[in-house]
Amino acid sequence: MAFNPETRITAMPPSPTGVAMAAMGGFSAISFIFKGIHLQKNNFMKYTHLIAALCFLLSPQLIHAQENYTPDRPGIGNGSAVTEKGVFGLETGVLVTTSEFVNQFDIGQMLLRLGVFDGFEVRALLNSYTTQSFDRTNVERKGFNDIGLAAKYNFFTSDEGNTSVSALGKISFPVGSEAFTNNEIIPSLFVLADQSITEFVGVSSNLGYTPSVGDEEDNWLFTLTPSFTVPSQQNVGIYAGYAGIYSSGTNQQYIEGGVTLTVNDGAQIDINSGYELESETFFIGVGFAQGFK
Repeated sequence: MAFNPETRITAMPPSPTGVAMAAMGGFSAISFIFKGIHLQKNNFMKYTHLIAALCFLLSPQLIHAQENYTPDRPGIGNGSAVTEKGVFGLETGVLVTTSEFVNQFDIGQMLLRLGVFDGFEVRALLNSYTTQSFDRTNVERKGFNDIGLAAKYNFFTSDEGNTSVSALGKISFPVGSEAFTNNEIIPSLFVLADQSITEFVGVSSNLGYTPSVGDEEDNWLFTLTPSFTVPSQQNVGIYAGYAGIYSSGTNQQYIEGGVTLTVNDGAQIDINSGYELESETFFIGVGFAQGFK
């Protein structure tokens, strides 16, 4: 899960310029990445300390790369694959989100996964450090997002291995910065399904529910994501799909897609992007994932 809807840009009314902005979004997003890095460099010390500690713990002397690790990034949804027993997964990335009124830069997107026993993993969602800038007011907000704990359990895999269904439970804790916290402990529950259609084509789908807590409305999540492995380059994957978040307030509907590349020792790098139809918001990001044992 690369894009986190919980840290999304606040929805704005659609405007006639939104489609044009989406076409130009890639160029403005790239420039905003460098601007965001410059603005945040003095505030990243806490995060860089964490990353440095992880790099030390994952050094080759202590732990070995795992080639058959299946990441949950990129994309809004999660896959049904569960981290194998004794395997530790690290997934991270950066994301730029832009609309007519707001630009947002997220660094981190950090997800830690640990296989506890066959078919069961625990997860820590450390999420991101975020900078938001509002074009019309020159207001800027910075801070850490809420963090979460989760567990995933695979309760069905077909004998042929081409169908898999898992459950994912998550609890978000209000420990983020004032500008980005939900101020509530929020549970969520998801059903995750994957279906292989051919050797190179598959489809993934999520159905999730988050109940109303405090001022936070309840919402449903639905994703449908076809994916394709390039036959001549089986380390290259392509995906494109739909994600919807439905509540009694404003619904959000995303069209997203991306490319993944598996390199040495099973490490995965990715580029992902998408467009939210209601608020006319464009996002683009890059990421990395690796399993260790």
